[in-house]
Amino acid sequence: MSDQTGFTGLFEEYYEVVLRYAWRRVGPADAPDIAAETFRIAWEKYDRIPHDQPLPWLYTTTRHVVSNHIRSSKRRDGLVASLAEGLPQQGDESDHAAIVAARHAALKALDDLSEDDRELVLLLTWEGLDLHQAAKAVGCSWPTARMRLHRVRKRLHRLLADDDQVTATRSYLEGLT
Repeated sequence: MSDQTGFTGLFEEYYEVVLRYAWRRVGPADAPDIAAETFRIAWEKYDRIPHDQPLPWLYTTTRHVVSNHIRSSKRRDGLVASLAEGLPQQGDESDHAAIVAARHAALKALDDLSEDDRELVLLLTWEGLDLHQAAKAVGCSWPTARMRLHRVRKRLHRLLADDDQVTATRSYLEGLT
């Protein structure tokens, strides 16, 4: 099988997965560009992709492309929208204020994590990877990822324990990890 044929198969199988991953992080306007850049890099480095399990490699590459994009554009809309899912929604204005405060606390708690720890949590929860796959995507061993996840849970609990207005957010984030 030629590289071109193999790459075409890789592209056809994983383009939508990479596009959805990018969409959740940068929104629909920029996701196609992120996916295109990921597959441009995949074409250039096709011989380095582990062909038995290419998805963690693609996620890692996409994560780097997204990180570069976020640093240059500072877009956070996808993260805000995703964190809002699962929080209690009620019609009362006072409840709305509590939801906004809880969302803000959740964003702050995630932002207080290191980039790698935050990405580990997001790969496990939003992308549905298991711990072995997520460890590969963030570039560490499974035992290291397991220890980091344990520490992240404690850190999130501590960060949210100090805020009286984030009971809903605390239980939401504990459910993530």
